[in-house]
Amino acid sequence: MIDDPISKFMNRDVLTGDPSAPLSEVVSLMRSRVSSYLIVCDERRPVGVITERDAVDVLDQAFDGQSFEDVAASELMTSPVHTLGETSSMREVMRIMKERRFRRVPIVDDQDELSGIVNLEELQEAMNAALERRGRDLEVAVMARTAELQTANAKLEELSIRDGLTGLLNRRAMNDKLENVHDVSRRYGNPYSVALLDIDHFKTYNDALGHVAGDDAIREVAKLLQESVRTSDTVYRYGGEEFLIVMPETGGDSVDLVAERIRQSVEECAIPHPESSVGPVVTISVGFTSVTRHTIQRFASWHDVVEEADRALYRAKKSGRNAVVGSASEV
Repeated sequence: MIDDPISKFMNRDVLTGDPSAPLSEVVSLMRSRVSSYLIVCDERRPVGVITERDAVDVLDQAFDGQSFEDVAASELMTSPVHTLGETSSMREVMRIMKERRFRRVPIVDDQDELSGIVNLEELQEAMNAALERRGRDLEVAVMARTAELQTANAKLEELSIRDGLTGLLNRRAMNDKLENVHDVSRRYGNPYSVALLDIDHFKTYNDALGHVAGDDAIREVAKLLQESVRTSDTVYRYGGEEFLIVMPETGGDSVDLVAERIRQSVEECAIPHPESSVGPVVTISVGFTSVTRHTIQRFASWHDVVEEADRALYRAKKSGRNAVVGSASEV
């Protein structure tokens, strides 16, 4: 912009005349072109400049009785004329015009031949265009940066609600979901169910095979859970080897079927568990509870629903594990 070559902005339509041109011809040219100046050139090379002030001075002297009929442009022009090259920057042109108090500067090519001129008007237009372009560039840059920040914030937000090991949603996301689902149930009587799952004898699994294998098992079970639930259900990592599933618009009979299907899919995956007292493979125990328009008043908050599912999970473990048990209201 301000450092771009002035050739981008200069006016190439320059009024010129020969050094030998008579004053009458110079004045006639300036008048016909409504121009306040004329650049005097010798074979396209600027040698002087005649301005409207020069013409007024001549007129003033003419009133005093002096004759200028035979005066040539070379006798009237201001010389030498200060020029700048086409590669000069707008910054440099501005500096020269400010320091010398010029209203215009002729521009020459690499052969020192006139190629254009910069007037205060052109300079102002160029500056306005540069500022406008810079404003647009800044606006585009701000929009791009804003989009980048929004994307980054979205990624951070996503990371903040995802479990790092399994990729499942975490407890923070679960809290928000259950708060919303429970509120809808209280307002409109919509049913929902919560299932709490635990990998059986997971401590002995870690003790026998190590924590790396334990992490692999947790990831595999998490994958099976996601593949086994319905699209309307959401799986969360509740903590350690525990998982929680929220099932909106789902009553007791349906959740029992879903939970049993999940239990079977984990067992059928046949992840070896050499130290389990339940069997040779990894299994899970499931406890669930359902909320309906008839039971919603029993639960002050969703925390009470999860606690009841947890009590059902405890009974599933106590019954021998690898089992699905509903809450007391479901039995």
